Amino acid sequence: MSRQVFLFSPKFNKKLIYKSPTNKYQEFSNAYVYSIMVKTGNGTPNRADVCHEAAQEWNKIKKKSMIEIDEIIRQYLATQFSLYDIQTMRLRHPVPREDIEDTTPPLPTIRLTEPTPEIPVNASAQKKASSEIAIAKKKLTEFEQIYNLTTDSQLRRDVYEKIVDLRDNLQSNEDKIVKLKRNAKYTQKCKEKKQKMLHENQEVTIYDKPGRPPLLFKYPDLHDHVHDSVEFGSADEKRRKEVVKVRIIENLRKNLEEKYNVYMARTTLNNYLLPRQSNSIAARAHHHPAWVAVAGVSRTETRDHPDGHYCLASVKSAKQFASVFADMSIIISQDDKAKIGLGIPAVGRTFHTLQSVQEPVCVADHDFPAGSGQKLIPSVYLIIKPNESNDELRTGKLATFVRRQWSLGTSSLTHMQDLESLTSDPQYDDALKVNGEIRPIWVLLVDGGPDENPRHLKNIKTYCQLFRKFNLDYLTVRTHAPGQSKYNPVERSMATLSGKLAGITLPIDHFGTHLNTQGKVINPELALQNFRYAGEALCDIWRRDLIFGRSVDAQYVEELVNPFENLHFEECFVLWSWIENHCNLCQYSLDIKRCTNTNCCGPPRAKEAIDFLQLNNGFLPPIAKARDGHFTNSVHLLEYYDLLKLPEYDSHCPSIDQATYSRLCCSECNKYFPTLAYMTNHKRTMHPVSRGRPKGKAKAQNSRTIDDFSLLPSQRKGPFCDEIYLREYHYAKFQTVYRSETTEQHRPTLISTIANSERTPSSILVNMCVREFIQCFQCGKMRCLYSERALSAEDKIA
Repeated sequence: MSRQVFLFSPKFNKKLIYKSPTNKYQEFSNAYVYSIMVKTGNGTPNRADVCHEAAQEWNKIKKKSMIEIDEIIRQYLATQFSLYDIQTMRLRHPVPREDIEDTTPPLPTIRLTEPTPEIPVNASAQKKASSEIAIAKKKLTEFEQIYNLTTDSQLRRDVYEKIVDLRDNLQSNEDKIVKLKRNAKYTQKCKEKKQKMLHENQEVTIYDKPGRPPLLFKYPDLHDHVHDSVEFGSADEKRRKEVVKVRIIENLRKNLEEKYNVYMARTTLNNYLLPRQSNSIAARAHHHPAWVAVAGVSRTETRDHPDGHYCLASVKSAKQFASVFADMSIIISQDDKAKIGLGIPAVGRTFHTLQSVQEPVCVADHDFPAGSGQKLIPSVYLIIKPNESNDELRTGKLATFVRRQWSLGTSSLTHMQDLESLTSDPQYDDALKVNGEIRPIWVLLVDGGPDENPRHLKNIKTYCQLFRKFNLDYLTVRTHAPGQSKYNPVERSMATLSGKLAGITLPIDHFGTHLNTQGKVINPELALQNFRYAGEALCDIWRRDLIFGRSVDAQYVEELVNPFENLHFEECFVLWSWIENHCNLCQYSLDIKRCTNTNCCGPPRAKEAIDFLQLNNGFLPPIAKARDGHFTNSVHLLEYYDLLKLPEYDSHCPSIDQATYSRLCCSECNKYFPTLAYMTNHKRTMHPVSRGRPKGKAKAQNSRTIDDFSLLPSQRKGPFCDEIYLREYHYAKFQTVYRSETTEQHRPTLISTIANSERTPSSILVNMCVREFIQCFQCGKMRCLYSERALSAEDKIA
């Protein structure tokens, strides 16, 4: 007698994805998912996976007719159940069968789960997880029985997969209960702590949101402390984020502990910084971030310049010197922003912008400039007070001057015009002036562009004129290494300026077109009007909102005015001798001082600072590297270090090797110059070569005493005069030629060589004048034949 066991056919939802489909795509998705559930026997498939598969199938059939699509949907809905899912039979006395190889995996060992711990009455999440565990255990027992009873390999494999899924679900719910109990225990401890505070200190703490309270309740000035602890941050690579990056978060944590006694774990501090990706799941933990982010290592940052840290140390020394004499100093960071084209979108598509429905949407149908030079160049200046340099990210005053690229552009003279405009503007008197006069110590932080680089002689003379114009005591210009301009403080404000231009196209032909079909200007007067309108519109956009809590001063500059037209040195231009006495030239810096001669520069206004710098000949000390490999503090070095052990300027610059450095030093006084041209000017001005015999006291010296063995006299022919002329020519006596210039003009072999040689002009002996190659009949070597003109046939034969 046999016993039959019937399995009920499962019921699957035909509208699992879309409850009320409104189009053919939704109907097709429901039908396709239903067929997948019937074929696999799984009534709860992964919705993301099946929807993705349904979308791929729909892309294959969506171009077919509606009748064909309806037929495909009907076929999916009519998918038949497998027979082994409907009925299974088991005999009491099974018929013996041959041994057949079973490829199904063995049933995993059943792990005895611990009994579910007792759950409180009000723990709804724990109750839900516990009920899911009970259902999973019941299903697991049933599937294990089916697995042991059935002999069909396909059914065993399907049941095995379901058993594995149920055990994973069981384990995840058990872990969930453990986590929920841990959170409940922590909540209970917090309640007990609040009750203790209420009974002992009569304090009640109320939070408006659930969860752990932020550390801002304990440290309300945490954001300010984080910004103050960021010393050398960098702007984003494309200047499109209003963040400052720090290299290592551990350094930031130590600074907070040392300066402000703020003790935070590394992971906790990381949650109070900006996330690397704002749309990621990890960004949800960053509830109250400061405008500081951790710098991510990218391929562009692996190609750092070897002088990067050296230039940072140079800029830091100038800032420290300005902070020591903060009442008499000012720091100005300047740079030219990227050119803004007219007639095209002002910025790229990186920015996300919000636009109201009342504003018209204007999108250009091309992305190429309308003409050459049809752009605006903003010059941005960030004025920083030295006593607020730690908070420079928000307290600096921002000024912007906009010029047209066509027929004007920017140069060192335009920057000086902008600086003079800032000094004459009353709104900057608080930062640039003290007691009604311009502060005597200026620190300019610039990029290495051709219009700002302190190595170029034209810029050096312009900075010297600025020094005399403002009657300064000390002016230092510092620049960063090539490719490291992102560390310039003004770069951090440019992201906000670019963000305001998202989705905006500045007009190029407001008063009519001034360009021809080739993009060349044909109407200069109309071009000036169009540029003026676009520039003023740009300035109006930037003046609307605040940056770092301060207003932005933007103005359009239409023409170039020389700010030094009424300034005169002793001559009509800056002499090299004046530069020698007042300037210190280096690879990445320029320092100009007030000399001690009051007839030349007048009395100093910042006497304490000038007396402090006199310890090193009136200049800031060079950047020196300590034994541990770190660059030292220049102000500390000048005040406490042995002055005789100070290195030369740029001697510790990584990109200058010893051989190059020795060539850049004067052989007479060992003074360093950044270029060979400057050293040549120095030798010509300070160490002129004397011609002829020495005069004055040199004649009165005893001719019998040899006091200089470096220049021994040469043998010189002349009339040997005694009482009688013995011969017409003899070599002169030693006493006669001593202290004269040493030459070889009387060497016999040289005289014969010159006499027998042909007089050939040096202009012929060049590569372009080689006309033929001939072989020497004496030595057999090939020789070049030079001629001013091409050789004719007769010349070649001759």
